[in-house]
Amino acid sequence: MSSATEPFDEGELEAVLEHARTRNTADGLTGMLVHRGGRFMQLLEGPYDAVMATYARIVADERHDEVRLLVEESIHTRRFPDWSMAYDRETDGVEVPEGFSTFLDQGDQSADQSRPRELLRWFRNHPMADPTAAKGKHRRDA
Repeated sequence: MSSATEPFDEGELEAVLEHARTRNTADGLTGMLVHRGGRFMQLLEGPYDAVMATYARIVADERHDEVRLLVEESIHTRRFPDWSMAYDRETDGVEVPEGFSTFLDQGDQSADQSRPRELLRWFRNHPMADPTAAKGKHRRDA
């Protein structure tokens, strides 16, 4: 989870979606990235080294602040076999970008009760919750 250091407009979010889908696919990663109200929450799944390398890039990225690792666990089956992103966007007559998820608008219909899935649901329902509530061990030193 992180906070954006500067606002992202819809065009910038679409660029993030396109870049992340390309990069994550090449790295063997799947998952979901959700943006709302200047906050990001991302669930990554795949080879451990690739997940941690991506996390390290996020920590070092000056566009992110207050980066927190909320959950780390091993899984046998991917919960998000396709990489997608959800963010608030204008949808009236506008083509939906490839990889865009309706998670924020329509919610999560999955029966998955895992901690990562529950955190995504929490983020959807409480996007302005205090990010310092979950101070993680992985932080960028200021």
